[in-house]
Amino acid sequence: MKRLSTTLVAVAIAAFAADALAQTVIRFAEFGPNRGSRAAALEWWADQIAERSNGELEVEFHWGKALLDTKAVLGGVADGVADAGTVMGFFTPREVRGYNIGDLPVANSDEWVGMRALFDYARENPAMQAEFDKVGVAYMTNYTTGPIQLICSQPVDGIDDLAGLKVRASGPYGKALAALGADVQSMGQGEVYQALDSGLVQCNQNYYYSMKAYKQYEVANHVAELDWGQNMAFGIVMNKALWDSLDDNQRAVLDEVNSDFIDYMARVMIEGLEQDKAEMIAGIDGHSITVTAFSDADREKLLAAGAEQVDEWVKLATEEGLDGAALLADYQKRIDAYSAELAEKGYPWNR
Repeated sequence: MKRLSTTLVAVAIAAFAADALAQTVIRFAEFGPNRGSRAAALEWWADQIAERSNGELEVEFHWGKALLDTKAVLGGVADGVADAGTVMGFFTPREVRGYNIGDLPVANSDEWVGMRALFDYARENPAMQAEFDKVGVAYMTNYTTGPIQLICSQPVDGIDDLAGLKVRASGPYGKALAALGADVQSMGQGEVYQALDSGLVQCNQNYYYSMKAYKQYEVANHVAELDWGQNMAFGIVMNKALWDSLDDNQRAVLDEVNSDFIDYMARVMIEGLEQDKAEMIAGIDGHSITVTAFSDADREKLLAAGAEQVDEWVKLATEEGLDGAALLADYQKRIDAYSAELAEKGYPWNR
């Protein structure tokens, strides 16, 4: 009996060891805290990966820059410091110039359309595959900030109101606003509340969920609803060597979950932004916002200023060895296709 017990223990230990060897733990570097809608969506992503792989793949989150600083994630994942992580192309423009197309002020502000278009572009365009291979990562899936808006301490009803206006803005959107006459300032979102309150800036380029998260509605109660493109060079990458080491079934699971994440995240963003906007209009702790939109004529001027920044990106991409015009055409074709699908069928979760 004693020998049988010993045998059973040995078998159990061997089985446990086999399970441990079969399981791949993906160490994930995330700059944000473990709270909020995006963190919840990441948890859903991880749960789906574990469930659909029957436990062979497990994601281990390192929240709040515990493993890598935001700017270091792309290089850190490539080097194997982390196995996967959230990257923002804004911080590494030369390394992922083609991916940074997602941050351009194109005429697309629908979260689902934009994320779907960029997801397909990043996965299927040969130049994009070569770009990620060169960096040493595999592209997984995408987020979005949602449409660009302006939250201001005074009414901004059109292009003429931008003249001399002190606006905190960044990237191609900031350059476009400067071209329209704004006095563009650079600072992090964490500094904007005080800047708006003191008058250092009068407007801030932002998104509804971030306005609410940073409580900027307390010091600025006017929103110019621009619905002007999105920031989408903002996604998840995996160490290329790890990706290549996975078997076909494991990669298939990740491909499926990564695609489903686009629909899941888009719904979270669309419904969440609508709720955040409604709450701020209704009022939070005695503070409320009013929302206005530019006229059609002024919106055309806004889009034209954005188009100049798109042309600048094409020029830079071409100078760096990419076919910028071809990449833009491919991306725009995908935006047009998903826009048509949305018009015909609606969102996937409502079909």
